[in-house]
Amino acid sequence: MYVIKFVVDTCILLPLNKTIMKKMLFFLLSAVVSMAVSAQPVQMKKNNPLPQMDKKEMLGKTRHVVNAPHVDFSVSAKRNAPRMAGAVVTPPEGLETEKYVMNAYMFDGSSWELENRSLTIGFDGEDVYLQGFSVYMPEAWIKGTYSVDDATVTFPMQYYGNAYGEDLYFFPVTPVGEEGYEIIDAVFNYNEEVGTLVLSQDVVCYIMENAYEDELGWYIQYDSEITIAPAGETVVVPEGLETQYYMLTGVYMGYDDDGNWFEGDPLIGAAKVGFDGDDIYVQGLCSYLPTVWVKGHREGDSYVFDNGQYFGTFIYLGDAYPLYFMGCTPETNDAEQFVLTLDPETGALVAQQWYAISSSAEDVYWYDLLGNVVLKPIPDVATTPATPSVLFFENYPEDGMGYVMLDVPVVDVNGEPILQDLLGYEIFCDYGNGPEPYIFWSDIYGFDDDWTTVPYTYNDDMNILKGGELLIVYYIGEDLVNIGVRSVYEGGGETNYSEISWYYTDEDPTSVTAITADDNRAIEYYDLMGRRVDATKLTRGIYVTSDGRKILVK
Repeated sequence: MYVIKFVVDTCILLPLNKTIMKKMLFFLLSAVVSMAVSAQPVQMKKNNPLPQMDKKEMLGKTRHVVNAPHVDFSVSAKRNAPRMAGAVVTPPEGLETEKYVMNAYMFDGSSWELENRSLTIGFDGEDVYLQGFSVYMPEAWIKGTYSVDDATVTFPMQYYGNAYGEDLYFFPVTPVGEEGYEIIDAVFNYNEEVGTLVLSQDVVCYIMENAYEDELGWYIQYDSEITIAPAGETVVVPEGLETQYYMLTGVYMGYDDDGNWFEGDPLIGAAKVGFDGDDIYVQGLCSYLPTVWVKGHREGDSYVFDNGQYFGTFIYLGDAYPLYFMGCTPETNDAEQFVLTLDPETGALVAQQWYAISSSAEDVYWYDLLGNVVLKPIPDVATTPATPSVLFFENYPEDGMGYVMLDVPVVDVNGEPILQDLLGYEIFCDYGNGPEPYIFWSDIYGFDDDWTTVPYTYNDDMNILKGGELLIVYYIGEDLVNIGVRSVYEGGGETNYSEISWYYTDEDPTSVTAITADDNRAIEYYDLMGRRVDATKLTRGIYVTSDGRKILVK
């Protein structure tokens, strides 16, 4: 369905935060820091940083498609009569199972998509049973063998069953030469400590959902990077819970070379808050997994949050990092329940404790540590949104398209926070004949109708990628010389527009003569978490600039 042919290798996480929580996490790259799941033996119990991603390497990577016939399941299923090719896998009666989640890239013949699918796995001695790998037969099981000696689980080619008159097979292959392939076993490395299965990279393996037992004719193809991790039990909000956006402020805490605490970058973002009787639910406290919730209960004028609540598992390039919510005492870093106290005059929720995004559910081994946390309700009032900006644009003439990176502030012209679900943005293009609104065509973007305004919160993980205020929009951009963006806000029952901010893609712009270009704007620096940093105080590491460059500070 998509006419855009540029393939994006991306791991999407959807943060909600404002300036410093802007994420570059939709830019997939090789890890730039050493990765550690277990806590480091240091006084402050700080983990090595979680791996981050960079857009430049993402742009250069495409995924391999095995050169073999592709079968359209929807067409073939209507044409063929039912047939059965073999015996299906049946797990033993009474098998104890657990819920897992699969993180993989899937190709259906037209486009690659990031797939996060629920699986069921059960161990019976050396036998391993897995349900849910098949797209067209999610109830089907496959059977593998666990090897204690090399900590692997091996799944051979096998029969899923018959669906809608079509035989379906679990069909792993490896490329041979330029045109050939060979049927192999799919070998997953099993990490018993964290319970993850990661497709081995010792041999390149592509797993197909196939139509035949002895030759390739595939319906679905998976890339060679697949991670299966325990699903865990995250907080589930009550059905119909009414929520509203709150402004989330605080400070990222850290320590210097002497082990002294100091206040780092400010946290300015957004969270969702909902109340259900004496219970409170908060979403947006984990920057790596910002759609998950934590739950607290009321005690007087305060809400108390239990430690060890499971945020989820952050998956990156085959490695899995379980993350937990942990409150702690300031500076001493000792585990303590996190408490939000209600200010009756402002409605704000104020914390005296810090909280950690931790690798442990029982102690504070932190990846991020936040203090001075305040949640303040955002009112629904009519106001003019702050002017957004185009941070970067790149065109690919050979593909007839390009992409644009936007910074859309979630504040008004006075710097006051506004409601994300009432905010949108519009793009304006100049192809040499003056500015015109960009139309988000339904057949390209998958909308029901053509759009000119896109909701700020919209994300499809493919053509429009959202990370905090940073957005990437992929679109047809051939011969574009100037591009602009403006915000639209419908608060307080009114529609108000920001000014249009222009970005000149041509060194000698001539077509937008009535608008003053902001070519002298200061270059902004972001770390690989998307947090804006002071350009005069850069420490060792890799930084991304607002004009699309990558800077290494040694």
